[in-house]
Amino acid sequence: MNRTYLAELQKKLAQKVCIPPDDSGYHPQKYDIIFSLDVHYVKDKACIALDVQKWKGGIVGTYVSTAKVEVPYVPQFFCFREGPLLLEMLEAAKKRLSLQPELIIVDGHGIAHPRRFGVACWVGVNTDIPSIGCAKETLMHYNGKIDKKRGNCLFIKDEKGVIGAVLVTRDNTKPVFVSPGHGVSLKTSIEVILNLSSRYRISEPLRRADQSAKAYAKGMTLEGVTFWGEIA
Repeated sequence: MNRTYLAELQKKLAQKVCIPPDDSGYHPQKYDIIFSLDVHYVKDKACIALDVQKWKGGIVGTYVSTAKVEVPYVPQFFCFREGPLLLEMLEAAKKRLSLQPELIIVDGHGIAHPRRFGVACWVGVNTDIPSIGCAKETLMHYNGKIDKKRGNCLFIKDEKGVIGAVLVTRDNTKPVFVSPGHGVSLKTSIEVILNLSSRYRISEPLRRADQSAKAYAKGMTLEGVTFWGEIA
């Protein structure tokens, strides 16, 4: 993979990302459909998990599919490997569930990325659906220390401004790294992830997706998870 070409492509695609100011853009309403996505890999196979939940409502279901992976892993260019897989899973969900999400949450980064174009941006731009990235590790350096008390956050900045947040979702646990991907403000992104993280460090729908993808990657199944087979 040509890193120079990919870097320029990311910069070009980043121009299509729309991050509204705080208190504008998408904000979840009761019973909005939220899709949360995660992927685990075994050699050239991806296990893609989709969790569907209603905002301040119940869980619709968790679903897993597999796909062949042809794009190698290259740090900072993850969107080119995982983005197409997530889009395929979203298309499968559209056909099988006849549901259109109001919000998509991705295990990964949004604009908190060296070129402001993480995998959550890829998904948001390609679907034109509000998207949020929530990751376990950061790609960007940040200054300061954060008290590990639920709700505390520390902003991540680049040379142009604020691009994400270090967010504590549970007392005395490591923070997560939240950034908007498209169509949603950072403030709303923080509120959404915190609201969905009442029991664990990782938000409940992302945690279900993570556990489901991980289980199927190991050849296991989980009760209540629907397997859709291979999608590509």
